[in-house]
Amino acid sequence: MKDWTRVMTNEQIEIVKLIVSILGFGGTICALYFGFRQYKRAEQWKRAEFVAKEIKEFESDPIVRNVLQMIDWGERRVNLFQKENTDYEEYIKVTREDQWRALLPHRLKEAYPSIHIDEKAVGEKRYTSTETKIRDSYDVFLDYLQRFGNFIEAKLVSPNELRPYLIYWLESIAYGDSPEDINWRCALLGYINYYKFSGVVRLFQVYGIDISPEGEIFRDIKEKIEKKELCNALLFMIREDLFNKTNDEFESYLHKCKTT
Repeated sequence: MKDWTRVMTNEQIEIVKLIVSILGFGGTICALYFGFRQYKRAEQWKRAEFVAKEIKEFESDPIVRNVLQMIDWGERRVNLFQKENTDYEEYIKVTREDQWRALLPHRLKEAYPSIHIDEKAVGEKRYTSTETKIRDSYDVFLDYLQRFGNFIEAKLVSPNELRPYLIYWLESIAYGDSPEDINWRCALLGYINYYKFSGVVRLFQVYGIDISPEGEIFRDIKEKIEKKELCNALLFMIREDLFNKTNDEFESYLHKCKTT
């Protein structure tokens, strides 16, 4: 048998070595590529499972379901107090008016008694039990939105992964032209800004919706709303950060708002 290493020239041997090295390197690259693809696929599955778990928790929360019904309907009977074995006809009827009155900052509600000091309202902040429960329910809903915003900001999920589940509700809050909807939108978007749900504001921004007091949506609300003094006062409170002001400072700022 011939010894091919003796038959081949040194130059040919070097070429063969080079070819073998290239093939080996190519094999390593292919292995790395397929390994990376498997890793990315596994990561996508984990992200999908994470999103599914978080959305399931969100949509199965009975308080969130109540809020989604209140967002979706101008008037709807809602099991607001989560009473078991209660007939539908015994549920609380919640209207857009109930919601916007409930979502006003307590200081603004006190400063404008004409907007709603109900005989059933209790305590210094002058909210009825139904209004208090509406506020509590929206707090739970907005806390979930904050979490989703934080997930996106931390790059745990992408906006596109959450978009199918959230965009309808975000747009329902941001847009609407009926007088009842405009009052409610003003109060709810004001609530988000006044009580510093900054993660919710950023979540809206991720989907191209600016709900800041200086944004286009609030400019549209100011133009169309009938209760302009109330809207202007709410925006003034947000811009001047009256949440952190003393009572005397608040009264001074509010008087300035009413006279400008």
